[in-house]
Amino acid sequence: MSNLDPILLASRWLCGDLLPEDVPQIAIELIEAGREEPSIYRVAAEVNVNSRDDVEALLGRMFAALGVEYPMSLEVARQTVARQIAREVVAGRRDPWTAAMRLDRAFPHWETEDQNILDIYCAADEADWNPGYGRSDAILKEELIQAFGRLAGS
Repeated sequence: MSNLDPILLASRWLCGDLLPEDVPQIAIELIEAGREEPSIYRVAAEVNVNSRDDVEALLGRMFAALGVEYPMSLEVARQTVARQIAREVVAGRRDPWTAAMRLDRAFPHWETEDQNILDIYCAADEADWNPGYGRSDAILKEELIQAFGRLAGS
């Protein structure tokens, strides 16, 4: 899934994984990629974006123009973001430790029943709370990568 995929962008926005000040640049990138909708141009023209409220209504129109059901369910948005993060880890484009922290934005710690996400959190927590006493970082990193692999395929 491309980082400019409209469903991924809407999901990232709902999960708080997309910062308000980044939205105009993303709209510019959408235009450069050939998505020339008036609502996207309007978002790209925003110069003073300091909060979600500054662009929420504009984004709603932009996502509608891109054919995205918005707002979508928070659970669907969280799963979309989590799988994208996992795919990036598996492809080697994202460090698994950083990805585990990023995943926590989409799924606030322990607010999931997805066993793969719980496995990621457990390995990351073990590394944070038991340095030098538990399993080695290499073993925990391998466990993280395996859990991200399962999540990417789910």
